[in-house]
Amino acid sequence: MLGFISAIGFGVTAGAIIGAIVTGDPVYTITWSITLTVSILAGVFSSVGSFQRGIAQASTAQLAGEPALARVERVTRTGLSINDQPQLELALTVAPTHRPAYTTVHRQIVDIVFLPQVQPGSIIVVRRPDPDKANVVVQFEPPLDWAKLRDAERLRSGSERTVPLASEATAWAAQPQTMSWAPKRPGRPGRTLLLAGAFLVSAALVLIPAYGSIGRTVQAFASGDPDAAGVVLGDRHQEIVDALEAETGGSEFIRIGFYDGYALAEAPSAPGALTIDDYEYRYDRTSHDGPTLIQPDDPAAALFDADEIDFSRIPEYIATAREASGITEPDSVYVFVSRALIEDEAGARPVEITISLDSPYEDASVTFDAATGERIRE
Repeated sequence: MLGFISAIGFGVTAGAIIGAIVTGDPVYTITWSITLTVSILAGVFSSVGSFQRGIAQASTAQLAGEPALARVERVTRTGLSINDQPQLELALTVAPTHRPAYTTVHRQIVDIVFLPQVQPGSIIVVRRPDPDKANVVVQFEPPLDWAKLRDAERLRSGSERTVPLASEATAWAAQPQTMSWAPKRPGRPGRTLLLAGAFLVSAALVLIPAYGSIGRTVQAFASGDPDAAGVVLGDRHQEIVDALEAETGGSEFIRIGFYDGYALAEAPSAPGALTIDDYEYRYDRTSHDGPTLIQPDDPAAALFDADEIDFSRIPEYIATAREASGITEPDSVYVFVSRALIEDEAGARPVEITISLDSPYEDASVTFDAATGERIRE
């Protein structure tokens, strides 16, 4: 169960990391930082549980199976230690009672108290949990009768030996074993597929809100214009205004501004109200941010109907502003839509679209009439 939870957690983490990279959304950053910790803990507890089960199985194996005498031919440290107890790789010559002697290699975590018993040339008692496999488990505290046999074997030499020389025995490789020196369980491809599926599905689900951003980013990079995936230089201005209208509940605004990765708007706090609030579009979602810090003196006169403006022409206005200003490669581009501050000859305050361009050495603003699309000033 913990392994399944860990797979889900790592899937969510992977999806959230991708979402954070593509969208910059802090929600994804918070998500992966939390789920990564949970996933690691679940994985660690799962591994510890498996290890403890292996220890229990190995402890049982020490008391079960056929006992046999063995000689330690070589001892090597594997570099692993648990609770300051080293895991050793032992080259052994094993002399079973009911089959010919053989040589094999066995790994086991050994309490430092028993290290003197496994020096090269030492005679030890082992258990063979499965008579059809070479695997053994060293029994450091054997039954009294086998302890006597072990001690007697230590005194024998030449042809009297029960455990022959390694050169006189046949090599027999042990089956793979776990870190706790218990035999590994057979592979479970079904479980592997289940965990992989949980990982992939979790990653896909957490990325659902970012599918639009991911698609736009891929398309923008494929077209050679990465900036087109943003808010101001893309072609989603009408889509963004529609989302802001859904958030405000109406189509009237005081001001709409398009920036690199977000859009800001000032609009009535409720349809028909003359109190003005701030609204935001960011990470493909809108939010209502509360009252505007500086309320306009005459909100009714400053309002304009966004439905009467063709926002699809903004890319055209940006291109014209670049050409007119001579800033063809600006560092930043901003677009602002609002009513003019000064009345025209007819006494009206037309809606204007202002394109602001910034570069390291100069900046410029080009303004268009939102109704006619004509350039007013620069």
